[in-house]
Amino acid sequence: MEKEITLTIALPNKVYLEKKVPSVIIPAVRAEVDILSDRAPSVFALDFGLLQVLDTDGSVKEKYFIQSGMAEIAANKCRLMIQGIVPFVEVNLYEAKKRVESAENEQERLFYQMILDYQRGIRRRYLRTLNLFSDKSGMKKTYDEVMSDIKHEIGELRKRNEDELKAEKGEN
Repeated sequence: MEKEITLTIALPNKVYLEKKVPSVIIPAVRAEVDILSDRAPSVFALDFGLLQVLDTDGSVKEKYFIQSGMAEIAANKCRLMIQGIVPFVEVNLYEAKKRVESAENEQERLFYQMILDYQRGIRRRYLRTLNLFSDKSGMKKTYDEVMSDIKHEIGELRKRNEDELKAEKGEN
């Protein structure tokens, strides 16, 4: 008999699922990762995406849409601590579209937009766990705006360094 891993999916307020499975594919931030038995201990940040539970022949047995979180793998155990989960079979294209339109907050809207995109055949990385493109006020910035901010900060640091060097040499 092939080795199995114990998959545990925990939400903030309860354990959603705990069972032995042959393998599971998790939506890590950088790429999907196949978790098999005897894997080296690992920790992954999870993105919005599709969690897939596989059968012994590699076919997909169960699918779940998950919100971001963390995965910890060690000693043939895969523990997922996530913000939310929706079984694949419980949401269709119409329901996802309805949920996008009626979402109460940006996180919920983006989660159901991901489900809607997936059902339409669109795959993308959402990077909600590592949202690098927002300022302290919560406003989203484009890549160009972020790069402009970085260039400005580098320029300010260079100017400050030049001023400090001049002050050390006694120049004004």
